[in-house]
Amino acid sequence: MVVLRSCVQTLASVIVGGLIVGCSNSQVQGDKTTYEANDKTIGVPKFSIAVKLSEIAQKKLQAMHESVLVVAYFDGDPLPGKGKDNSPMRGVVLGSDEKLVDANNVATFFDTKISQSNWNDLSSKDYYVTINVISARKSSKDNLLDCTDPIDRISTFAGKSTQVSCRLIGEHDGLSQ
Repeated sequence: MVVLRSCVQTLASVIVGGLIVGCSNSQVQGDKTTYEANDKTIGVPKFSIAVKLSEIAQKKLQAMHESVLVVAYFDGDPLPGKGKDNSPMRGVVLGSDEKLVDANNVATFFDTKISQSNWNDLSSKDYYVTINVISARKSSKDNLLDCTDPIDRISTFAGKSTQVSCRLIGEHDGLSQ
């Protein structure tokens, strides 16, 4: 419905302005949102996630040659009449991005883009960010990590490094031995 309304508005502009343009659209593919070439995007402010692994988790991941992946999800509350049920996400889904941690266990989000048309539907431009940290599943088909999952507004993350603590799943209950 939102895409259709956007296309109708674009078509009206084309007729009035005598220009030829196409309707833009975005779609989620896997864990990333991709945009057609003519969709305008907005850059997400740069931020970093510093992953602090327990000693046991660090040793196990190194022994398995496994990496750590940080996934950032972006969403927000809609303007009246603009949202839809995207459970468990909020009414306006802006997209997601993922980064492998570097040698210092830091993932830096510096080139992430979100759709401007979705951003325009937000009631607050200070949208939400949800961070998930998982093992990258390069050497194991299962996630091995149990991590804190920070959720807050983009203004809390922007220009900063946020620490996320991780341990192996079952590490403190004796299952990871």
